[in-house]
Amino acid sequence: MEIQDFAKEYQSKTDDELLRLELDSEQLTLEANDALKGELSRRQIGTDRLSAFREQESQRETEQAANPGRLFSIYSVGRRRFGKARYVYNSETGMERFTTTVFVILLYFPLIPTGTYLAERKRGFFSNPIIFLEELPLDWEQVLKVWVVAVGSTLALIWIFKLLPRLLYKP
Repeated sequence: MEIQDFAKEYQSKTDDELLRLELDSEQLTLEANDALKGELSRRQIGTDRLSAFREQESQRETEQAANPGRLFSIYSVGRRRFGKARYVYNSETGMERFTTTVFVILLYFPLIPTGTYLAERKRGFFSNPIIFLEELPLDWEQVLKVWVVAVGSTLALIWIFKLLPRLLYKP
């Protein structure tokens, strides 16, 4: 593409789209970069606006990392976290830090893992809100442990319901 093609394309973009491109300008070709700078100049978007946008994007990314999608469960369907691996407790601050995996659930059964996160919360008698510090690669060991516990619990529940009538109604 030539610089005129990029200039024409950038004219149709919003200011935010252009600022997002400017944040990753090192990945653009020389022609694309020149056209971007020309369009930013034409719209009188300066470094002060770019700095404010960079800060806004950084804050948004931090908030997204702190809340990996809303964890919810409505009528036993939704997203919930399971597991507590690599647990560390700091007795001076009262904070506990661990990794946990978020699953899509159906009938309270963890089906699909959506992510593993480093989490932190203040330890207390009542559950304190969890702060998700960062997303980690999916911890398959934790996923398998959660699935094994879920399947084992389900099988134990089925076995109890089959055995219970026999115990209660002995002839």
